[in-house]
Amino acid sequence: MTASVSSTVTRPTQQHKQSTLRAVLISLLVVLSGYYVWVLYKAITPNVSLAYKAYYIKNQTLYWQPKQPNLTLAIPSNLNVTDKIPNLSRAGWSFDTDNKMRELTQQGGLYFTLASAPTTNVKIKFTFAKTQSQLKPLTFTFNHHQGILQAQGNTLVAQLPQQQFFPTAHQLQTFIVTTPIPLQVTTISLAPMNVDTLLLPHNTGHFNQKIGNIK
Repeated sequence: MTASVSSTVTRPTQQHKQSTLRAVLISLLVVLSGYYVWVLYKAITPNVSLAYKAYYIKNQTLYWQPKQPNLTLAIPSNLNVTDKIPNLSRAGWSFDTDNKMRELTQQGGLYFTLASAPTTNVKIKFTFAKTQSQLKPLTFTFNHHQGILQAQGNTLVAQLPQQQFFPTAHQLQTFIVTTPIPLQVTTISLAPMNVDTLLLPHNTGHFNQKIGNIK
């Protein structure tokens, strides 16, 4: 009789322990699952600066400068490309400089943001160490826009249409030029354009288009 009572008391106790253990294991599994979901989310959407993301995560830029977290440029700007400018693309540009110039091959350009959208078209100008006899007009892509850089002496010049700039502050603007020959670049400048008229060829299917006057 005593053994029967002891056995009856033991079974609920064991069942209670098993239920408790099961609940603990389930709780641990839920906590761990939540933790890994949070880690995955942070990996997909890291809370880092635009410059950090462009350099370390997307491998877009040539240099990392913590003091310029948003890759912001002003208009006008004059960039000496022999400096370690964080806006230079990793593709195309040589890492080292030579004779006060940096070489650009195949495809490369700039990544930058603006504090506010420009109120007029913007002139972009590449200046070279010397006049290159083989220099011809080159195609470029600016965000969703395609255009042509025109050769003028030892420079290549084009306009960036106002409406092609992303309107949101600190949204990354992308300018990429394609070149069949190496270019020895010294500076790149961005400046507002006066809205006069000038005929320049354009590779979007609309020719003799009125655009800003380059000065």
